[in-house]
Amino acid sequence: MDRRFAGLGLVLAAALALGACSTSPVVAPSKFPKPVLRKVPVAMGLYMDPGFRTYVHHDKPVKAPAQDVSVGGASQALFTEFLTAQFASLTVLPAEPGAQAPPSVQGVLQPVIQDVQIASPRNEKDEFFEAWIRYRLRLLTPQGQELTSWDLAAYGKDRAPTIGGINAGLTAAVNEAMRDAAAGMALIFRDG
Repeated sequence: MDRRFAGLGLVLAAALALGACSTSPVVAPSKFPKPVLRKVPVAMGLYMDPGFRTYVHHDKPVKAPAQDVSVGGASQALFTEFLTAQFASLTVLPAEPGAQAPPSVQGVLQPVIQDVQIASPRNEKDEFFEAWIRYRLRLLTPQGQELTSWDLAAYGKDRAPTIGGINAGLTAAVNEAMRDAAAGMALIFRDG
């Protein structure tokens, strides 16, 4: 009888240890409030390369389990929704702009994720998750020549939840960073 309990204890201990070593991926929400903006009277194209659309940050904190933070899908939704509200028309381009540019677009915007940084609480006294996302927004001609670019530094912070697990606080911080990026874009185009 004691051996069965000892064996069961070892199995439970191993399961807990494995569970502590990894977490499920953090996926930022892909629904954002619809922005209310004064439209810029331009027919704009939007090109998001596969690396942007599927971007995953591999976070390896010193004193916490490694985790994957998926920001590509949410970034795609954010830029599509924001730029649709910002311009008179928006055409999402399936391929990189080039010689076969659609005649309906006057320019092309291409967002790029340059960096993602995550800070998780290190001990019981730390209370916040933090996320930094650095985007570059490139303005291209319809043929793909870069005209200019803007850097968007986005920051989000959320209190570590007592319910919902580690992913809830981190997801909220990433979501706040993306909203901060939208505010930065609004400033870029406000004088359009």
